[in-house]
Amino acid sequence: MKKIIIWVLVLGLLAGFLAPFISSSTAESSQAATFGFKENLATTYGKTIPVPIKVTANCSNLVLKIADSVVLEVKKPKKKELYFLDTKDFKTGAFLLDLQVTDANGNTYTEQRNLRILSDIKPERWSLKLGTSYQHNTKNYTQGLTFWNGELYEATGDPNQDGSSMVAKINMNTGEVLQKGSTTFQQKLDASKFGEGIAILNDQIYQLTWKNQQCFVYDLQTFQLKKELSYSGEGWGLCTDGKQLIMSDGTERLTFRDPNTFQALRTIEVYTDQGPLPQLNELEYIDGLIYANVYTTNFVAVIEPVLGRVIALIDAGNLVAAGKSSGEVLNGIAHNPQSGKIYMTGKYWPKMFEVSIIK
Repeated sequence: MKKIIIWVLVLGLLAGFLAPFISSSTAESSQAATFGFKENLATTYGKTIPVPIKVTANCSNLVLKIADSVVLEVKKPKKKELYFLDTKDFKTGAFLLDLQVTDANGNTYTEQRNLRILSDIKPERWSLKLGTSYQHNTKNYTQGLTFWNGELYEATGDPNQDGSSMVAKINMNTGEVLQKGSTTFQQKLDASKFGEGIAILNDQIYQLTWKNQQCFVYDLQTFQLKKELSYSGEGWGLCTDGKQLIMSDGTERLTFRDPNTFQALRTIEVYTDQGPLPQLNELEYIDGLIYANVYTTNFVAVIEPVLGRVIALIDAGNLVAAGKSSGEVLNGIAHNPQSGKIYMTGKYWPKMFEVSIIK
């Protein structure tokens, strides 16, 4: 008798444990509509692909959203609906497909899948020809490099947390901070802030911080702090197209920001024909394209600013061999619009090189 009671208790507990899973499975099987494919979708930019939808119940309304935008809405949908997705209406990157249907009783059902649009361009492979070398301060953990009116500016980070993050105007011949009389063209950050990329726009220097979510804005002439702007996430590289600021955060994402408020205006996701290209670091805008150091590699990505497609990868292995010495990774691209010349260096490198890009 005791054994029977024990088995009844065990079966009761087991039934109670399995009940949520059984009901969940039933709910899933009673879904009023579902996508007509099992996995997520991947395609190439420029293609038009079918998105089949199966309707398994009497429904009053069907809505398909892509990235929160309604692309299809059908009243009293048929058993099979088909939406043709033109990828030219989007950019490269990852998007969410969101299917919502309402049945005759007013119940709403949702199903979601991921969509990934790859680039239709296989990146070209470019190389570098090294020109004149210049002294670079081996104490500089280079995070940003840029020119303004023919003068070089550099920003550094602070991996040792000793207060070495700074932004300064640099003497190209010596690699040291430029001084004029008693004036030193430099601004330092305290050890609680890790400096990142810089850009110059409207007579102001913008400097990111790694994890503090602060962008410091300095007067270009005096280097005095004018204001602080904020953002979410990490700050890595920064450049400008002359109107907006363009920021990297260590992922494949680049964010275009308002220089007055630092609010995000739009984003692109940087993709090759194989997938996303993350670890985008120091940035430079050159002749309508974004050049980005790919962190921890010897490559520089050349990116379309509209769609995010990588049109070329520059192999800078010869630059690293010639300039790194006992320093760390390649990081730092600066284009001088007055001369048209491009310069590159790295973290703690003893040299900076003028380079020519060989396509």
